[in-house]
Amino acid sequence: MAPWEIAITVGAVVGSLLVIFGALYKVYRVAKRIDDALGLDTKGRTVSDRLDRIEHQLFPNGGSSLTDKINQIAFEQREMKGELDAVKDIMGVWLKESK
Repeated sequence: MAPWEIAITVGAVVGSLLVIFGALYKVYRVAKRIDDALGLDTKGRTVSDRLDRIEHQLFPNGGSSLTDKINQIAFEQREMKGELDAVKDIMGVWLKESK
């Protein structure tokens, strides 16, 4: 076998190994990301625990959920609108009487 044939063969083998190891590394990184996403977080909670916590915020529960707080803001906004409408009516009457 000629030296250049040996060099080409070695290069092909090394190149093939690099491609295989590169592909395995990519698969490892994807698997690691999936494990990180589905495994325990830094506080030791699972995905199920975290989803339960989010679900807790989506439904009314007596004041501490996000839904309860939005409902409270909407109620206060309607209350302020009613007060503002009353002030506008009083000011309109007052302006008509002053003319």
